[in-house]
Amino acid sequence: MRITLKRAFGDGTIAVDMDPLSLVARLAAAVPPPRFHTVKYAGVLASAHRWRARIAPQKPADQADAAPEQGDDPKRRGARRLWAELLARTFAIDVLACPKCSGRMKLVAMVTDPKSVRAYLRGIGEPCDVPERSPSRGPPYWKSTVLRRKAGDSSGDAWA
Repeated sequence: MRITLKRAFGDGTIAVDMDPLSLVARLAAAVPPPRFHTVKYAGVLASAHRWRARIAPQKPADQADAAPEQGDDPKRRGARRLWAELLARTFAIDVLACPKCSGRMKLVAMVTDPKSVRAYLRGIGEPCDVPERSPSRGPPYWKSTVLRRKAGDSSGDAWA
């Protein structure tokens, strides 16, 4: 993969060539881990400073006493969102609304086993000629004999 630079480097380089795995590795290194704050505050602006309450803006009194909105569930704050809620936010469709009577539907079961999915599709008369998935492959770094030796695997080792 070739990445063309906006401006040339000091040595005259105008593009960088990388294989796809190296590019993905560099991009993944730039992503912070989950729940890791990328902006850190020090001094009085830090969240644990004892004077923070004196300088941080306060909520207006009318907003502090206001009742929560009808759809706002206070005990779910910061928790994972339901799949139906995510689909509604993303695609603006309500997947739990019945297309026949417009009533609310309820999730009864989630079928994820391929054999069970095929049996269900056969039962309702749908085509189920989906090919079997091949087993997942091992990580690409396992080709390294050094890593295999460290892990205790001596299969295919030239020095074993």
